[in-house]
Amino acid sequence: MLDKLPVVGRFLGGRVADDAGWRRMEALLRKCERRPVYRAWIGDVVVCDATLARRALLDSDNCLAREPSVWQFGDKQRVPAATVTELNRWLHGAAARHDVDAAARIAVVALAAASGDLHRAALLAALDSVADMLGFDCNPELAAAVRVYIGDVFHAKLVNAPLDDAQIARAQGLASRVAALLTTCDADLPAVLRNDGVLTGAARGEVYLHAVLSVVGASAVMLAWLACVLHMDTVAGVDTSADSRAQVFTCKPEHVALELLRLWPPASAHGRRVLKDHQVGPVKALRDDDLVIPVFVLHRHRDTWPDACAFAPQRWHEDPRPAAFMPFSAGPGACIGSQFEIRWLAAVVRQAATLGSLQLVQVGRSPCANTMFSPPRCRLETP
Repeated sequence: MLDKLPVVGRFLGGRVADDAGWRRMEALLRKCERRPVYRAWIGDVVVCDATLARRALLDSDNCLAREPSVWQFGDKQRVPAATVTELNRWLHGAAARHDVDAAARIAVVALAAASGDLHRAALLAALDSVADMLGFDCNPELAAAVRVYIGDVFHAKLVNAPLDDAQIARAQGLASRVAALLTTCDADLPAVLRNDGVLTGAARGEVYLHAVLSVVGASAVMLAWLACVLHMDTVAGVDTSADSRAQVFTCKPEHVALELLRLWPPASAHGRRVLKDHQVGPVKALRDDDLVIPVFVLHRHRDTWPDACAFAPQRWHEDPRPAAFMPFSAGPGACIGSQFEIRWLAAVVRQAATLGSLQLVQVGRSPCANTMFSPPRCRLETP
């Protein structure tokens, strides 16, 4: 789920990009409260109305591209539809069988023992928690390669650190290495990932790494947000001082998980390519336009949410999930791991007391708004 909105963040490095991306998100929120649907200067059709956004994503008239970006590889090459079905079935089955409470314990204990960059620590903690689910626990070499990909390559994208040519070549080499290791892996994996066929060589390794990332990315980002809520008085414009954060321990874990996903959705926007001309409210979306759903805006829109910028898990006690709540998109292109993520995050919240001893030092001023919407840069220090 690539964030399409903070475009500036893709061209500037480090903290400058973080600040620019966050300012753009705040400005977009103000703009969308005045204009529910509009065409941006770069040509995107931006839909800030929850009803129109959900209708667009459900896409009953087949107006939008539906393939989740997770199954793209190389230069945006797409996995064939039949193979996508096989991969989705594998991931859904693995997620349904996975013990989320055991996984949450692994992730929380790993983060509590970590030091250094919060984002990297959360990525590796989340990775440890799903090793058996995704099959890379069967081979130490495979586990090491996956760890480098998540902890180094994806971490750089997450915190707006530009990848140079050497790092890009390293990522491609990792994909080839992973493909070779999958051939001899004892895990229960789809045939398409084990041997060359529909996918060959580096493409096969890259698709497997994308599958790992589809589970680990959002989990890690939400684990990092939870750590910030527990140790910072203000998080991305939200009051998380003592009275507020006490709700982490007094409200139902499922409600805390939903509120975390509302305020800090892993993807700040969902995008779909337009396949044929059609009307979206007052704006006509044209073929090859991009339709953009700014989830961050929908989740903080004052017309939908009382005290929209308050951390208030108790709001979920009575309210069903409204149309505006779509952290993992909706319809045919929705994130394949959405239900697993909510269960996993609720299980992490149940273990939140373990994170009480973290020593968290904020390094960046603004959230990282790039590949995913993640917390400001922070450092974990050894107690």
